[in-house]
Amino acid sequence: MNKIQFKNIGKALMLPMAVFPAAAILRGSGYALEHFHITSLHSLAIILQTLGNTVIDNMPCIFAIGVAYELSEDKKSLAATMGLWVFLIITFILSSANISLSQNSDFFRGHVAFGAINNQFIGILSGIIATFCYQNHHYKNNKIENNLILFISCSLCAFLCSIILYFIWPPLFSLLISLGEKIQYMGAFGAGIYAFLNRLLIPVGMHHMINSIFWFDVIGINDIGNFWASQGQLGVCGMYQAGFYPIMMFGVPAIGLAMLNTSYIDQKKKIKPFFISAILASFLTGVTEPIEFSFMFLCFPLYILHAFLTGIIMFITATFQWTAGFSFSAGMVDFIFSYSMPLAHQPWMLIIEGIFVFVLYYYIFSFCIRKFNLHTPGREFELNDTIQISFSPQEMDEIAKKIIDACGGQDNIIKIHTCITRLHIELKNPKLFKFRNLKQTGAIAYNKVNNEIQIVYGGHVDIIMDILEKYYF
Repeated sequence: MNKIQFKNIGKALMLPMAVFPAAAILRGSGYALEHFHITSLHSLAIILQTLGNTVIDNMPCIFAIGVAYELSEDKKSLAATMGLWVFLIITFILSSANISLSQNSDFFRGHVAFGAINNQFIGILSGIIATFCYQNHHYKNNKIENNLILFISCSLCAFLCSIILYFIWPPLFSLLISLGEKIQYMGAFGAGIYAFLNRLLIPVGMHHMINSIFWFDVIGINDIGNFWASQGQLGVCGMYQAGFYPIMMFGVPAIGLAMLNTSYIDQKKKIKPFFISAILASFLTGVTEPIEFSFMFLCFPLYILHAFLTGIIMFITATFQWTAGFSFSAGMVDFIFSYSMPLAHQPWMLIIEGIFVFVLYYYIFSFCIRKFNLHTPGREFELNDTIQISFSPQEMDEIAKKIIDACGGQDNIIKIHTCITRLHIELKNPKLFKFRNLKQTGAIAYNKVNNEIQIVYGGHVDIIMDILEKYYF
């Protein structure tokens, strides 16, 4: 069984994330049309909202399916099905309805804590669990008894995971409640801490919990409800929302643009459609997950920097009492409709602030990506990786044998996979690798990352991989 590496999770998320930017734009367009109160456009608005909501609201489920499929070695539909199965088990067992039936339903406010159990973290976790079971218990002969073993193992692992979460999730929720009660008396500084935690908790799906504390009437703040009801103090009500406008409309799009512009030329065309749609989705609707999830697992320190900057911007916004609200998220659509609300205080300053945030984010992220050679999307391959060389089938067989020998033999190989132009080989002892033995096979160059050797071959690398499978698997 090949272990699941943290960096591979980030790559696996790219498949399910591809659908979210378009869905966010559909939903945002639907809400925009609805706010115009034009009868003839009402039906269209509902259709657009429904199409977008169907995807966005099922984001955790899509993550479970996509992650399981992408992490599995053979990328079969069975792995994706198991990801869905694990997700359904966990979310059913830990649903607030079932938890409320428990004798310990008041345990750490468990019935409230599990109201947000259907989140992205659970989706990703389900995909990982399914992949673990799939790689351990699935066999290529696809016999019924083997599939039954896989089904049972996934069910048991999902059940055990649910038990663990049953005891871990409510105390964490209770801790966030206590933290929120302290933060609300810290003014602008507290708003900054909240924003930092909001971004920091997204990878584990607990940002919904801390959001509910400040946005809704959990401990008496109710920032969203009071803003739209025009009940509150001018310059104060909305301070837990306004700071997200510069981030979601300008900061996150700047991250996407920085990653796009720092990507290698041969990869830019591949990732450009995704980032353009994701940038538009963030600016128009405030849906930032496509861009954030594209790098949070690949470069987590970069995501920590993003969370820190978000806290700083929220603190500055709250200090100057620039306020605005939103009903969905901090995108241009909500900004337009909140602009004229009575409790919106100098909302135009959020746009001016956002321009500075865009410049700040773009140059900081571009600098960090280039300076530290971070492997953000589009930076996993070198510029000249696309050289094409032709070999006969017999020569390909010989190449495969020489690759195995150059890696120290078959026993030294842990895992082999490809990525467009490179052959990635994970070795038990990388010191046994001898690149000079591969130059006559057409190898262009190589790169060593920990115990993984990345050999550059060009566009025919998949053919080499097919031949290698005959010897390695």
